[in-house]
Amino acid sequence: MIINGCKPSGRSLSHSKDEIVFDPNLNEEEQADCMRRPPSYTPNTSPPKPSSLSRATSWDVEVEEAYRFQAAGYRDAKEYCHFQGVPEHCLNRWPHNGYIKMLKSRSGAFIYFNKERECKEKDLHKCKLFSYTDRVGQ
Repeated sequence: MIINGCKPSGRSLSHSKDEIVFDPNLNEEEQADCMRRPPSYTPNTSPPKPSSLSRATSWDVEVEEAYRFQAAGYRDAKEYCHFQGVPEHCLNRWPHNGYIKMLKSRSGAFIYFNKERECKEKDLHKCKLFSYTDRVGQ
């Protein structure tokens, strides 16, 4: 049986949405660090709002990152980190190029991405790029 792309390793798996499942590549210290980190998402808060939107016209690393988050059902890294309660530096990335490796979708399933480019030329117009205005002092 394969669940979310992973084979169980002799343990029974719970399908509870409150269960914490760690990446098998994390060592014990990294798992403990994740357990200590309080989630940033609370139901009464809303994610940061973008100030502008543009569409991608040519491929670059920023477009690739946005494409992967949008494939998982999120606007961008800020919204993903808000809802999942993880800081941006803890996102699971490929070590050789820094692309997103795995995301948890809004439905709760895990989405695994290839090492290479996923956003094809024909999909560029679908990718939205959001920018934020720093509202310090307002």
